[in-house]
Amino acid sequence: MAPKTDLEKSHSKASNFKLTMIAFLGAIGFAAVWIGVALILKGNFNNWNFTPFALPIAIGGGVLLLLSYFLIARFTR
Repeated sequence: MAPKTDLEKSHSKASNFKLTMIAFLGAIGFAAVWIGVALILKGNFNNWNFTPFALPIAIGGGVLLLLSYFLIARFTR
């Protein structure tokens, strides 16, 4: 079996899967930040108080977003 070329290594299934998961993590983090911000601004929705959940959702989303940023910055094919 011949050794793989650089192009074959860079576009392997494992490499594509890692990049997809990092992007998915960033998308979840981005959505969570905006959901948290919306809940903070709304405050009270149909007599349910979502404020205790809003700040942890926004902070958790921000952490995921930053993590995905650093992972994408370090990602090499």
